[in-house]
Amino acid sequence: MKAVRLMLAEETKGLSILRRGELYALMAVEHAELDELLDKAAGKGGAIDTEAYQRFRERLLRHIRIEERILLPMAERKHGLALAIAPRLRLDHGALAALLMLPPVNRAFRTIRAVLDAHNPLEEIESGVYEQCESLAGSEIDELLRQITTTPRVPASSWVDSTTVFDAAQRVLARAGYNPALLVPNDGDL
Repeated sequence: MKAVRLMLAEETKGLSILRRGELYALMAVEHAELDELLDKAAGKGGAIDTEAYQRFRERLLRHIRIEERILLPMAERKHGLALAIAPRLRLDHGALAALLMLPPVNRAFRTIRAVLDAHNPLEEIESGVYEQCESLAGSEIDELLRQITTTPRVPASSWVDSTTVFDAAQRVLARAGYNPALLVPNDGDL
């Protein structure tokens, strides 16, 4: 799975600029880098990399900030109304933010991966969010790219290992349309 994602990331780096624009390339490459960080954090054989998890959390929060504070508002301003997919994206962003409060354990990694695997294609597909935003930006694309590239790091608070937080994350997952059982521990979970 990781090899396929990295191969797609390499393809995205080279070809998307020809087929799509710089915004798509920038954001899709960021997806690939986040995937790589999540894989590194999850480790192999139970060896979790907490430093990689912290970097993943901060990068994902920054990515969500870019979409919520720059891309979606710009699209709404230029289009006259919110993108049709915006409510779905916001539910996913809420679910991801809740999941990032969880400690680095297998069930959290599994659930984050499931949400990202459903969410990222909505943005990357042909005529998806990134292409729509790039098209709507028009002559403002350079300013949009500048805003994206200068968006500061988002510090992530400490994760919380409590049943209350796991229960809250399950409720947010259900509200976003995901199976809350993803967060139920499996045999062999840490």
